[in-house]
Amino acid sequence: MKRAGIWLDFREAFVIDLSGDSPSTTRIASGIEDFHVKGGARSKTPYGPMDKTSESKFLERRLHQTREYFTHILELVGEAEELYLFGPAEAKVQLHKEIEHRRSFRPAVLSIETADKMTDRQKIARAKAFFDSFSAS
Repeated sequence: MKRAGIWLDFREAFVIDLSGDSPSTTRIASGIEDFHVKGGARSKTPYGPMDKTSESKFLERRLHQTREYFTHILELVGEAEELYLFGPAEAKVQLHKEIEHRRSFRPAVLSIETADKMTDRQKIARAKAFFDSFSAS
């Protein structure tokens, strides 16, 4: 894989391999739980202590799940030389930070762009157009 486009958010990633004649794609589910921390519960005694829910526990779990998700994506594109990251959320920026922290990871991130929800064909077309315009300049 020489060039790859990655469309991602925190629910799934869509990896586009542009090294061959026709692009191949892989969809990766994130496995990141969507946490909605709610308040604690009152004890049975009046004015007794209230059980609190620890938000840090949920945030730590989400951090581990996000790292596993990014590791899975990076294993898939490890052979690429150039990457194009795009997507609607902060996931693309966090993936770029993860790539910068890995000294042994070789692909160069050429660009990070915001993109709304797209069909699979639109994602492929956008990645192709990016690398075509990048090659032309």
